[in-house]
Amino acid sequence: MQDELTPAIHQYLTNAAASQFAQQPVEIVAHWEGSENLLWRVTCRGTEAVAKLFLDAGQARSRRQFDAHTLFAPAGLAPVPLWYDHNPEGLARQVNVYRWVEGTAHTDAQGASVELAQAVASIHTGDPSAVQRFSPHPFNLDFFWRIEQTSMAAVTAWLEQAGLQPVAAPYAQLCSAAAQIVDQALPLWASAPATPVHGDLRLEHAIVGPRGVCFVDWEMAGLGDPALEIAQFLQRSRTLAGVDTLAIWVDAYLAAADLPGLEQRIAAYNCLLPLHATTYLLLGLHQHAAATAEFQEALPFLTETLAASLALAAASLQFDLTATPQELAQQVAAAVSSGG
Repeated sequence: MQDELTPAIHQYLTNAAASQFAQQPVEIVAHWEGSENLLWRVTCRGTEAVAKLFLDAGQARSRRQFDAHTLFAPAGLAPVPLWYDHNPEGLARQVNVYRWVEGTAHTDAQGASVELAQAVASIHTGDPSAVQRFSPHPFNLDFFWRIEQTSMAAVTAWLEQAGLQPVAAPYAQLCSAAAQIVDQALPLWASAPATPVHGDLRLEHAIVGPRGVCFVDWEMAGLGDPALEIAQFLQRSRTLAGVDTLAIWVDAYLAAADLPGLEQRIAAYNCLLPLHATTYLLLGLHQHAAATAEFQEALPFLTETLAASLALAAASLQFDLTATPQELAQQVAAAVSSGG
């Protein structure tokens, strides 16, 4: 698909009225595919840039990214935007073009540095009035929990309908334990307004270059909950960086981000996110039950993942399961295999 579109991208860059490279020589150096976008690295008279074509919900995503680049590029936290085109000539979806960022993307513990923590804090303590849109993620605990309750109700209904009472009972108890944490933590958000957030904070989205840390992939940026963003980052990074490294990272972040009740708010999400992951897995297993041979082949791995997720959720909520996570996961897998 990307090879087929490359000539169209070159045609757009060299001829479109909106292109700053129009009527100039443009060389396409490389191309790669993101999760919901296609990207080309190009050069034009000494300017190195990235042309990003959005594939899904492109108008909202591309506009969020352009706005975030515009806001944070002066501080070196985002690439320098060149232009945004919501109706590009000869192309079906929106395009963002921005300057190429030299540096190294960290995907291991080395990336969880104090410098990175301070850069994230700079985003979260930015001026909220300068941000025009909310991130699509929950902007406080109440919003987060309302979404979770809907998902948990769907999982509970399926487990009971499938005759999985031995799984439904401990799952309901985990949900009850989570609800107690939410009730206790909600007052922390009373004086905590939404702040600018990156929207998809990951080690691989942080590039360390000559000017320091620069973040890419701002498609989900906007106003949001910094505590949720940090807790999600910690959850994603725990297999890449050790506990001690992440603890140092959090300390550096908290020292730089002076926001109300931030440490306690992160701690609340740290308790809740493992159950969120378990719920997400159970919903996925239900929706794809016995769907394809490929799914059935992946079921042993999914069962192992569910067992690990259940164990982590129980530990985070300080709850003792009556059966082992492996036993519970195997019961779910058996029901899924039979089309339950």
